[in-house]
Amino acid sequence: MPLALVTGPANAAKAGEVLGGLRARVDEEPILVVPALPDVEHEQRELAQRGAVFGVSVLRFDWLFREIARRAGTSCPVASEVQRELIVEDAVRRAKLELLAGSAGHPGFVHAAARFVAELGRSMVEPARFTQALRAWAGEGPRRRYAEEVAAVYRGYRDGLERAGLVDAELFAWRALDQLRRDPGAWGATPVFVYGFDDFDPLQLDALDTLANRCGVDVTVSLPYEAGRTAFKAVAGVYQELLARGARERVLAPLDDHYADESRAALHHLERSLFEDGVERVDPGAAVELHTAAGQRAEIELAGARVLDLLHGGTEPGDIAVVLRRPDEYATLLEQVFGAYEIPYSIDRSVPLGHTALGRGLLALVRCATDPGAPATDLLAWLGSPGLLKQPGMADQLEARVRQDGAHGAGEARAIWESEHWKLDDLDRLRDAGDLLADLERQLGRLFAAPYKRRAAILRGPELDDPRVYVAAREAIAELRALGTKLAPERVLSALGELRVRLGEPPQPDRVHVADPGAIRARRFQAVFVCGLQEGEFPGGASPEPFLPDEDRRALAIASGLALPVREDRLDRERYLFYVCCSRAERLLVLSSRTSDEEGTPQAQSFFVEDARDLFDPAPAQATRRLSDVTWTPEAAPTAAELERAYAATGPRHSEALPGRLSAEPLLERLAARDAVSARALENFADCPVKWLVENVLRPSELVPDPEAMVRGSYAHRVLQRTFERLREETGRRRVTPANLAQAERLLAEEMASQRAQFKLSPKQTRVKAAARRLEVDLLRFLRREAQRDDSFEPAHLELEFGAAPGPPVELEPGLRVRGRIDRVDTSDGMALVIDYKSGKRVESYKVGSWERENRFQAALYMLVVEQLLRLRAAGGLYVPLGSNDAPRGMVAEGVEELGTGFVSTDVLAPEEFRAKLDWALEQVRETDARMRGGELGCDPDQCAWNGGCSYPSICRCEG
Repeated sequence: MPLALVTGPANAAKAGEVLGGLRARVDEEPILVVPALPDVEHEQRELAQRGAVFGVSVLRFDWLFREIARRAGTSCPVASEVQRELIVEDAVRRAKLELLAGSAGHPGFVHAAARFVAELGRSMVEPARFTQALRAWAGEGPRRRYAEEVAAVYRGYRDGLERAGLVDAELFAWRALDQLRRDPGAWGATPVFVYGFDDFDPLQLDALDTLANRCGVDVTVSLPYEAGRTAFKAVAGVYQELLARGARERVLAPLDDHYADESRAALHHLERSLFEDGVERVDPGAAVELHTAAGQRAEIELAGARVLDLLHGGTEPGDIAVVLRRPDEYATLLEQVFGAYEIPYSIDRSVPLGHTALGRGLLALVRCATDPGAPATDLLAWLGSPGLLKQPGMADQLEARVRQDGAHGAGEARAIWESEHWKLDDLDRLRDAGDLLADLERQLGRLFAAPYKRRAAILRGPELDDPRVYVAAREAIAELRALGTKLAPERVLSALGELRVRLGEPPQPDRVHVADPGAIRARRFQAVFVCGLQEGEFPGGASPEPFLPDEDRRALAIASGLALPVREDRLDRERYLFYVCCSRAERLLVLSSRTSDEEGTPQAQSFFVEDARDLFDPAPAQATRRLSDVTWTPEAAPTAAELERAYAATGPRHSEALPGRLSAEPLLERLAARDAVSARALENFADCPVKWLVENVLRPSELVPDPEAMVRGSYAHRVLQRTFERLREETGRRRVTPANLAQAERLLAEEMASQRAQFKLSPKQTRVKAAARRLEVDLLRFLRREAQRDDSFEPAHLELEFGAAPGPPVELEPGLRVRGRIDRVDTSDGMALVIDYKSGKRVESYKVGSWERENRFQAALYMLVVEQLLRLRAAGGLYVPLGSNDAPRGMVAEGVEELGTGFVSTDVLAPEEFRAKLDWALEQVRETDARMRGGELGCDPDQCAWNGGCSYPSICRCEG
């Protein structure tokens, strides 16, 4: 019979049987079919090493279908994955779904539908047959609407392919096989060898059947299978399918001659006994090891350290495999750990286009140009594309302005840019382009070339990802253009946003191979590390099938005779993949699991580890890395850098020197020569000198809008100032009384409206109106409280500045000069009452009893200033809340009847206590000013922030 089936467990020399037969027929130019591109490259190297350099074609199945089509004389353009999803999206829209409308609105629906129609194609089901089967299954019951809508999507998809003049990959293969069946002699006598597969879809089985039984070609298929073994239960179905198609089976016996001598007994026993009952236990020796770690990073660090041991011991990198069920999820961690350990490795991973620098810039450009609602971050992403600006710092400056101004839209950010730099004409050109895709392709080329312009760069390492992204994006744009339909910008964005780009170094002999289990099934390695052996990861859980789950498929087959593939038992497949991992090692197998995640939450170890451990006595050697192991021990440190960290962790502790007195003479001279100091700077220094250094000397620009509380305070101060000024203009006095309260309220409302444009209460426009109304309510309540005062003081000075140019600072005593601004000074009969507004609701912490403890001397300082500047006797200093009806806090002099009532009793001080508190404040100011001029730079993290703790830990780095 032309169809030969070679079966046997792993390591039964199936490769020798298949590839030996292939080399024996090299003169007939045979074809070798393997599962994936890395397998193609590996087998080409293997064949070349055995002398079969010419005459052998190594193909994947999709390439085999192209060869069948070429020989059968049929050809038609094949839709790419990007084109397929667009056509599916169009079919979903045309189907006018009702029952599925909610699901269809989710981003993943089109992707799931594309997978489903591809499965129907692989199963060689025509839309008419599928519709008929669904109707038979649904009848006239409640499932009928669902059946009609699913069938409509598939019909619409096939109609869309026809309108576009395309076929998908499955339909292409199907038609090529039909054509070959009509002309079997077109294939010729080329023998076909199939190696490395453990499963075939219906189209692939049909291809093997057609070549062998219709064309009479010798087809040899290798299949890992051993009757009665639990490990091979997942393969039993395809095994039976091949036998049903007339395959002649040749069963190969298990062998152990490829194992290293010292590992043969343990590894061969593991391959023969895994998942079997009643087997004896053997000594694992050094052939099997267990790793247990707390957290993913610790797990990869353990694996990396052991890989380094092997490399240092002479093992070639290409002879080591690190196997993960989902390698993509570990890509960043592998880059960090293996990169730090300088381990050369390859990983075949894919990421969305928008997760790459080039793709992120391209998609952001399209959104900025075509979407009026694009966020400012899109403009920043485009301008921040590598190489686009000769001075990248310009994009950073724009980001700072955008954040400070609270600009949210790309249009606002563009206006800021163009007010300071050149016009961004590329956005207008792309928006107005007659052919969006053609102009987008030009912009893609510009973005790709920008970092390398005039460099004649030779790309290496991670830089090779840029051309991979460029090629993938350019091909996707070309495929969109080939549809011949003008696509709206949002559809272009959707298609490109779904595009996945393959990144990473391809497998090579000089790199450790990081892969999923399926990628290593046709190869052997000196050492295999199986990582991520956790419940839910390996074995993984079953993912739900959005269209026709297995139960419905079985019912569909009974009702209509249409048998769609049902998913095999997921656990059987996972068992088989674990068997594959365990059988690929020739010298060392490492099984790695975790006890917890990075936060210490316990995680369940895969029961596969227990299945393997039960085969050995004593238990395999175990390496452990705990969550608390932030470094290695010096003996175990895998690299020189880790050794330094280990010594640092175990060596004597050295306390970091605290900030001390400044020593730079130019700086000390500048501090000593200051003309005056502000009250705020004095309080900042008294709280913490580092806080003063940052806020009053360095004064770094904030990358966020001014806090809402700060803007609210400035807004309130200005409104109250103008209200009191206008009240005096209209009534002759600034004092709010019950008689003029209505007038004052009207003036305040007018000032709130007229001043609003100058004060951006919130970067979010939706909050501005509410914040303004809330402030207006607070200020109206404040005016009503002012009208109820029973004192004789009247506002005399509003926003009183002292020490600002051109006026001189106030000299409290020789050499001690201060400057600042007092919110309000009320006067009466030669006395002054200092008032400091607080925009919040609480002023409890401003009581006089806490002044010394909290270094709060601003009000007292202002009273001293008033006495010097206005030649008035200080009667009190109060902090007044604008956000509540709470009583003001601070201190007032006892016995001053003009002050009226309404003060907290503990804030009323006898004259000698009152003067003593002012003297204390003067001494504090004197001492603080001297320390500032002397450059003393200590830190006080307990007093720095308003709520305790350090305000600037990244600068101060002082723990107290």
